[in-house]
Amino acid sequence: MKIVSVCGSLGTESANRAAIRIAEAHLRTAEPTIQIADVPIADIPMLDPAKADDCPAEVSDMRSLVESADGVLLAAPEYAGGLAGGMKNALDWLVSSASIYHRPVAVLSAGTTGGPFAVEQMVRTLSWQGALVVETLGIAAPRTKMNSNGFTDPATIDSIETWADRLVDAMSMSPDELLARVTEVVTPFGIDAARFGDLR
Repeated sequence: MKIVSVCGSLGTESANRAAIRIAEAHLRTAEPTIQIADVPIADIPMLDPAKADDCPAEVSDMRSLVESADGVLLAAPEYAGGLAGGMKNALDWLVSSASIYHRPVAVLSAGTTGGPFAVEQMVRTLSWQGALVVETLGIAAPRTKMNSNGFTDPATIDSIETWADRLVDAMSMSPDELLARVTEVVTPFGIDAARFGDLR
């Protein structure tokens, strides 16, 4: 199996990137047979719908990585009350290709208030593309739980590892179990799980 991770922050000291690093390190230890790959989005150009079918190489590479995955970890900050633009732009490029359709996804946002609007917008954008959001996590006041090397707070580290484990669990669920998990996650956001259709 293969997991790809996408970070919506380019900062080298980003709390969201630090969370992704913890999740990846945990999975490499706990699930050594799973391949893990990062999806870079720094060079993804602004969405041009006219180029959806003849997209830039950076977009084609991102689509290929996502399509090769059995599960996806997404982490992005919240800016000005919404999802960071780089992540939204990257997700928008996946719409026409259906690259993330019916793939289990776990979303996370680390920020001052725990990124509730970023999480909601990721869940909504992904669900509209038919992706299967199986877990969410918000990390509030991350700077109080970190040092220059990343997260140090045991409870926060445990929550990130559990977040990653929930994705792995979902990757091996039966279609009925998977739909039940997705329903549990997306219903509080006002999303009708009937939109995902038959997962078999």
